[in-house]
Amino acid sequence: MADLGSDPQTSPHQHGSNGDDSPRPRQAACLVCRRSKIKCDWKPHQARCRRCIQLDCDKRTGLDKALYQIDQAVKRARSAAQKSPEDDRILSHLQDLISGVNTPEPPPTRGTYASTAGDDDAYSQDDEEEEHDVVTMPEFIQRTEQSLAIDDAENPLQLLARASYIQPSPESRHGNSPVQAHTASTMGQTEDEIQAFFAPAQVHLDVGQDVDPVSLGLVSEDEADNLFNLWGLDPRIYTVEFTRSRSAFLYTSIMAASALFLPSAAALSKRLSNHARTLAHRVMVNRYKSVEIVLAFMVNVPWMFPGQHSTDDETCTYVSIANTIATDLSLHKSLVSPEMLGSAGSGIGLARGDCLDPRAALAMDGFPEVDPWSERGRLLLRNRERCWISLFVLERGMSLARGRPFSIPITRSLKDCGNWHRSEFADPQDGHLVSMAVLRRDLDPLFATVRALCDGSQMASSDGSLIAQSIQGAIERFFDQWYTEWGVSIGKGPDRRLPPYVEILVTHTRLSIYGGVINHPTAPLEVRRFFHTAGLSSALNVMRAAIQGESQLQSMPNNTAIMISFAACFALTLSSYTTGGSALAPSVRNLIDETATVLERVGKVTRHRNGLSVMYGKYLKQIVRRAATGDGITGPATRMPPAVPVTENAPIRTPNSFLDQQALWPEPMHFSAMSDDQIVQALNQPGNDFEPGFGGLSWDDMTNFEWLYWPEVGI
Repeated sequence: MADLGSDPQTSPHQHGSNGDDSPRPRQAACLVCRRSKIKCDWKPHQARCRRCIQLDCDKRTGLDKALYQIDQAVKRARSAAQKSPEDDRILSHLQDLISGVNTPEPPPTRGTYASTAGDDDAYSQDDEEEEHDVVTMPEFIQRTEQSLAIDDAENPLQLLARASYIQPSPESRHGNSPVQAHTASTMGQTEDEIQAFFAPAQVHLDVGQDVDPVSLGLVSEDEADNLFNLWGLDPRIYTVEFTRSRSAFLYTSIMAASALFLPSAAALSKRLSNHARTLAHRVMVNRYKSVEIVLAFMVNVPWMFPGQHSTDDETCTYVSIANTIATDLSLHKSLVSPEMLGSAGSGIGLARGDCLDPRAALAMDGFPEVDPWSERGRLLLRNRERCWISLFVLERGMSLARGRPFSIPITRSLKDCGNWHRSEFADPQDGHLVSMAVLRRDLDPLFATVRALCDGSQMASSDGSLIAQSIQGAIERFFDQWYTEWGVSIGKGPDRRLPPYVEILVTHTRLSIYGGVINHPTAPLEVRRFFHTAGLSSALNVMRAAIQGESQLQSMPNNTAIMISFAACFALTLSSYTTGGSALAPSVRNLIDETATVLERVGKVTRHRNGLSVMYGKYLKQIVRRAATGDGITGPATRMPPAVPVTENAPIRTPNSFLDQQALWPEPMHFSAMSDDQIVQALNQPGNDFEPGFGGLSWDDMTNFEWLYWPEVGI
């Protein structure tokens, strides 16, 4: 019986009577010639030895060959004159192997796959004996049918063991009957499906020629490089080549976001935006998942085009899917090695369920060969953590702006992120990210403190003024602590002033605190007055920051436009409840009109921008016009004046201030040109008092806002 050909461990032989010197493919010596200790007689370009042809010896390959050898060994054992107990044990072992053929074997380890190089003439030299090297089972599994060793052909035990582990080759399956082939294929497919079903989570990359924007001709490589370099992902990881090889969705989304703000890229922006939307739906349907896909969803959220209705855009859907994929990939878990977690003196205090081995994290992301302690490994692991912190900041900001409940929990990694940006592998923007994460993270305890103070005012001995001062002190301490810690690191200029975008976020957060507890059922009158006055001040500051920082807000995200618009509606509603002939209401309307103009300009920074802020700007102008004519507003002008004006604790007027001069003229105040302190002074001057109880205004009763039906601004 002849053996297989094309073994890399054999040397080529040139035979033939015609003197043909063309090289013959490498082949192992056949079994017949090896047993006879003679050289194979090969004809040129023949795959079989001449002696094999004369003996009509069939060449068997792969599993068929191994089974044939086992069959011959079993026949010899049965026909032996003196049958030994060892033969019976061998036959019993064979029956056990056949009955357990469907039992899956554990996969071989990667480290044992190394193959050894042998002498090229090992199987073809007549004076050389075959050496029986010790071969491990994984090494045997790694071999192909071309290099299958036959040195144990006379040893049934070795053949039985090898037959139980060998994987059938495609060629060997051709020898099976159709029924046998179908049965084996069905059984193997079922086992693979079961193993895949219960396998740990792994990345599923959305890449390929059919989705790559360059391969599809949507953008040239030069255009892609230029657009990609306008973005701000960590350049140590996300190069053009790396991003393109990891996610077509992220690659396209980055280019689409960049093209959105290039005046000459209207057609290119449309192609890329449409392709990014198609890839997003493809990700949902095919269940692709990777860290890059989470980033891609977040990249698309800030500048999403408006739908037919204010709630039609896919912002919430994208954030929800990103959260799902991030959780599937365990981005929310702390990266702690098992050795550190198991050490008695580590003092980490983490549950095993909250931790993930860095090696497992890299393997899950498709980098099993990367050392977690190398520079590359550290950068990839920090990228996972950065992705989770960014998703938390984005989701909390979206929820605060739109009045939605929070969906991303505060995990242990978020609780401990205060010093995350202090690392030798940190990105320059990590400090800005952590500052927002800390601000969003610590809001819940502050809300609980303010509500507890309001509830404590129900005692008969409680002093409303002291409660109001306590609440004001708690809120001021919260923001003072944040400014002290982060103002120096993220502020700009000699006075470390926050950038307009950050200032709007921080001030809107303060406004959200006031809006969250305004008209609290247990709050005394003094607390309500504080909430309304402080809330109006914060709302005016949000709009002032947007107007003064317009030049730095050309790429304003949709979420920021919603925050600004909510502040405008907040201020417009409260200003309609001022007493007497105050100039506060018309001054607020003028500020809102200026803000609306800024929103429209920002949303049209390019003719293909199609920003959501344009819709909000037009809507604000519409409600300001209606407010000026009293259409749809139930304000103090349509009701009886209050019996007792609110003048308690009025601030003492400062002589020679601009506020004294303001009282001489009825013209509205120009809030857009004021500072924070000047706005506070303007609100506290006499004549700008609010009606007691605000005419029964309740922020929980949205029927008072029929003229402002806006689900996103619910508190």
